[in-house]
Amino acid sequence: MVKKYDGSIEYYQVAYTVNDEKTLNREISSLLKIKDANPKYLLTLDYDNSIIDGIKKINVIDWLLSN
Repeated sequence: MVKKYDGSIEYYQVAYTVNDEKTLNREISSLLKIKDANPKYLLTLDYDNSIIDGIKKINVIDWLLSN
């Protein structure tokens, strides 16, 4: 969890890769348990950016360059 300077909250999970379905399920399981509407992100070195059950899966390099 990150609390930003403006008081907003974002949730982050970081994994090297989640190409394996078992690994993906493990990495997003904690984020899926969070029931608030704050943004949730899964940062990986995988090249695909997608949304999985409301969780934004983003390549960490793309994320670093955009922030």
